[in-house]
Amino acid sequence: MLNQETAKAARTDSGYILRAPRRMRVADAVAQYMRVPMGAGNSVPWDPLVAPYVIEPMNCLASREYDAVIFVGPARTGKTIGLIDGWVIYNVICDPADMLIIQMTEEKAREHSKKRLARTFRVSPEVVSRLSPNKNDNNVYDRTFLAGNYLKIGWPSVNIMSSSDYKCVALTDYDRFPEDIDGEGDAFSLASKRTTTFMSSGMTLVESSPGRDVKDVKWRRTSPHEAPPTTGILSLYNRGDRRRWYWPCPHCGEYFQPCGDVVAGFRDIADPVLASEAAYIQCPSCSGRIMPEQKRELNGRGVWLRDGESINADGSRYGDPRRSRIASFWMEGPAAA
Repeated sequence: MLNQETAKAARTDSGYILRAPRRMRVADAVAQYMRVPMGAGNSVPWDPLVAPYVIEPMNCLASREYDAVIFVGPARTGKTIGLIDGWVIYNVICDPADMLIIQMTEEKAREHSKKRLARTFRVSPEVVSRLSPNKNDNNVYDRTFLAGNYLKIGWPSVNIMSSSDYKCVALTDYDRFPEDIDGEGDAFSLASKRTTTFMSSGMTLVESSPGRDVKDVKWRRTSPHEAPPTTGILSLYNRGDRRRWYWPCPHCGEYFQPCGDVVAGFRDIADPVLASEAAYIQCPSCSGRIMPEQKRELNGRGVWLRDGESINADGSRYGDPRRSRIASFWMEGPAAA
């Protein structure tokens, strides 16, 4: 016997369509609604304090001031969980909209759908209640929700990245993409075109660790936050406002970038294990030592500064920050959670 729709169920399902978007920050919504699967059926709420450096990029995803968000960072920094999976949760619960995720290959798209999104949906009650009950609406590459919004998981292909409109498009592991998609251009140009129908509310996200060769080995930096001339995600970063992650020194209070240039104490040690144990960060202002166990505290106090922007020890900002419709972020390995 066929199950008949009831008035109560119809009213509940249609409520998701009529409900106004929830005006809350992306990071706050993800912390409230998303649970991260940990294996063996266990899950924990997403904690913004584990990787505080993704909070500002996440919040930029819902801003009409930007057309795109670019995040450059090393592997295993929590960027995919916060920026990709978290943005999906936000678009399902707070601001339902069609979304496209592009992984680097078809196999990786399938893996992302089954191992990350499906498990996250399963352990996040607010998402489960919004999934369409129809079996045809939920498969590996396509998911439809009760509000009518549609999630597509694909790979770099001109067929997937053409002739469709999406309010939100996310490209992950961008530097593992082909530089030219089927002779039609780079993936960012194709992806960002999908959002133009939605004007200022459309958003394109690109995240990756850098993996392309530098074009000019004699290059010299012309601004403090400029990236080397290359293709891929660093070229997109240079088109944006070029934000870098800064820590306050626990000794003198001056802000500095926790990058490879300030890591010391290991260069004369041949044994890699002993070298890793001896490494520390040295403040460029006072030469104070910063040990690995202080990383979590300093990340919690860290700030993003745009190119041309400076900050005093008391936290007051000054300068002429670079302006762009692209919010671009670059964080190096020493600060990675």
